[in-house]
Amino acid sequence: MTTILQANGFEDCATIEDLSEFTVLIVDDSPLNLDVAVACLESRGYRTLSAENGVQALQIAMEHQPSLILLDVMMPEMNGFETCRKLKKLSGCDDIPVIFMTALSDVKSKKAGFDAGGVDYVTKPFQVEELAARVHTHIALKVAYRHLKDSELRYRKLVETTPDAILVEGEEGIVFLNSAAVKMLKADNPDKLLGGALLDFVLDDQKEYAAMQLKQACSVDRSAGPPEVMLLQQLTGGRVEVEVNCIPISYHRSPCHMFVLRDITERRRQEAAIEFQATHDALTGLPNRSLFLDRVTQSINHARRNESRLALIFIDLDKFKLINDTLGHNAGDDLLRIMSKRLQECTRNCDTLARFGGDEFVLLVDNLESEADLTHLAARLISSVSAPVLLLGQSHSITCSLGISSFPEDGDNVEVLMRHADIAMYRAKESGRNSYQFFTHQMQDRLNERLKLESSLKQALENDEFVLHYQPQVDLSTGKIIGLEALIRWQSPTLGLVPPGDFIPAAEEGRLISAIGEWVIFAVCKRLQSWRRQGLKIVPVAINISALQFMEQKTEELVKQALNEYMVEPKYLELELTESLSMLDPVTSISLMQRLKDIGVSLSIDDFGTGYSNLSYLKRFPVNKLKIDKSFVSGLTNNPDDYSIVKAIIRMSQSLGLKTIAEGAETAGQIALLAAENCDAIQGFYFSRPLPEAEICAMLKERPRLDISEFGRNKDRGAVLVVDDDVNILRSIKRILRDEAYEVLVASNTEDAYEVLARREVAVIVSDLQMPGESGVQFFSKIKTMHPRSLRILLTGHGSSESLEGAINQGEIYRYISKPWDNAHLLETLGAAFKQYEKGV
Repeated sequence: MTTILQANGFEDCATIEDLSEFTVLIVDDSPLNLDVAVACLESRGYRTLSAENGVQALQIAMEHQPSLILLDVMMPEMNGFETCRKLKKLSGCDDIPVIFMTALSDVKSKKAGFDAGGVDYVTKPFQVEELAARVHTHIALKVAYRHLKDSELRYRKLVETTPDAILVEGEEGIVFLNSAAVKMLKADNPDKLLGGALLDFVLDDQKEYAAMQLKQACSVDRSAGPPEVMLLQQLTGGRVEVEVNCIPISYHRSPCHMFVLRDITERRRQEAAIEFQATHDALTGLPNRSLFLDRVTQSINHARRNESRLALIFIDLDKFKLINDTLGHNAGDDLLRIMSKRLQECTRNCDTLARFGGDEFVLLVDNLESEADLTHLAARLISSVSAPVLLLGQSHSITCSLGISSFPEDGDNVEVLMRHADIAMYRAKESGRNSYQFFTHQMQDRLNERLKLESSLKQALENDEFVLHYQPQVDLSTGKIIGLEALIRWQSPTLGLVPPGDFIPAAEEGRLISAIGEWVIFAVCKRLQSWRRQGLKIVPVAINISALQFMEQKTEELVKQALNEYMVEPKYLELELTESLSMLDPVTSISLMQRLKDIGVSLSIDDFGTGYSNLSYLKRFPVNKLKIDKSFVSGLTNNPDDYSIVKAIIRMSQSLGLKTIAEGAETAGQIALLAAENCDAIQGFYFSRPLPEAEICAMLKERPRLDISEFGRNKDRGAVLVVDDDVNILRSIKRILRDEAYEVLVASNTEDAYEVLARREVAVIVSDLQMPGESGVQFFSKIKTMHPRSLRILLTGHGSSESLEGAINQGEIYRYISKPWDNAHLLETLGAAFKQYEKGV
């Protein structure tokens, strides 16, 4: 049955499903009293045990440990008080409630009973209802006490096992703390913490604020509010960030505060990591666009208040996409990480460097002092980026283009400043890259023109507005045309015929260059088919392949498709690859080159000498020829360095079994020197400019030749070359030498003299010291290197003895003759020079 026990006016102190689980030991030396009590309790569901004296009662209690004992006071041998005292000393029996049954009602007797350990009295003769009620009350109290102990045990276990640190602090300091608190504060012994205060673990400079926090946390109206956050210092010196909740409690009847501390250090770290990821670039760790724009906005507001200046620098790595496409994305990522570190090393702590994606970096230069500071910074950035970088075991040279805008001159908000810095950066790219540009408002107009140009180029592709011109390549041994180079032009309806230099950079920036390159391949093959059908004797046609087009790895398939579509023999198609392109990823380049070579087309390295070739790779390239860059050919006759480079390229090509073709051959002297050095072929304006299709077809029909006989160097040893800008001097010397056995050649400037020397052998050169553009000593210093056998005589009326002595000692001149000269002395000096020349020959 279920019984609701009531005690002292309160209900529901315990709900007992079955009273039979409770056993009551009744001790009385009167059998009658025993019978009445047993009957009373058993009728209500209790189990009972009986004893007639104290000794028996102790034995039964030890054996059965009853729930409650009804104990008579007046018994023979051992009274109830003595029995109770002994009972309380027995293990397991000390908490059994004892109700005395006695006829004694004086206060002294009752006090003796309570002192012995009793909990209540029933006066004899007892009433059964009173007896049952008192038993029920104390059973209920025992059940409630047991529940309370269980609850306390559960709470204690909860406190000890919770991961949160719990400590109780009263007026005397910390009086309790769980194991988590000991662990959190890094104490090897909890006793070290007792008596202290939570504020003891707060940093000195934060104690005042922390005290205010704790007061807030412990206020009644904040009991359900958010926790306070504090930074605590551990006994070992470490630090831990915690959330603090405070609960006012009574501990051992004293008012205290229970602090619950939750370690949020790891959570804070994760939150910080998430926030960092949201505001920083994952690859480089630099601020991203969102954080950068926020900082720029703050800096603008600060600069506006303080009337100060700031600047934005857009930094773009030149031809990064080429690196990424050739070496792979991993190498590209490595390059970005390296460059971000280099750029950071150039900045100050108050500056902010961000990465916007791809190869674009942006630098906020705060508290700008002067434009000169920006100039120095830009130079440092360019220098830092251009230092060689090792990627996949190979050294690469990277450059960058910078655009700079300033506040308030170039804009008063972040959007305008960003746009103007971007415009300036593109202007730097247009100006040749590896440079910086300050924004000017004229650049906006140029940008609009460039965007318009890109749009027009897209339409040009769609409307087939591109045309090809062809420049002949001539064999220097036969003078015959042995090939053509196809050069693209844009026949714009509005702009007319646009040369490639005016639109190719825009095509590269607008990512149109690959599509244009594809058009050229198919257009050339289509023309070759047409020329063959016209009965023309066709020659190979060379096509320039852009870096982007080559590295997209589509070139092989495009070439196959074009050759098959127009039924062109592969030997009539030549692909020109730049030296720098082929060296970006030599292994990949060699593989693709070999596949192209297997198709049957020929390959050449264009602009050779301008890149950074590794000769160990060059000898493995399956190419047919090297094209000497026109920058070297243009200085061939008057620049000893260019002359030496050209000779070295020709010698190297011969040793590797490669043909050489010189680009930009524009003078007879250049061609004469190239022929003398056994260059295989030339291409340039001297023979023909690039011609439209109709004119090149006519040339292929007529088959004109270059007269090679014009370029053989005359070996006559009697020639003397006189160089002077004064026409009267030239006439005078020619008149003096008219009866001599010398062939007299004249030139009024050094440029003409270089051309003469390139085309024929000269025994003696007489040059004036003072000439416009280049002095006689400078002229002779070049001649000494390029034409060392020629004897050099300086004609002067101005040179100091020191300068002449230096020129003689350095071997730059053979003799000098002072103006005005003595004719006999002039003839004597020339005679001696010719004899010296004859000995040298």
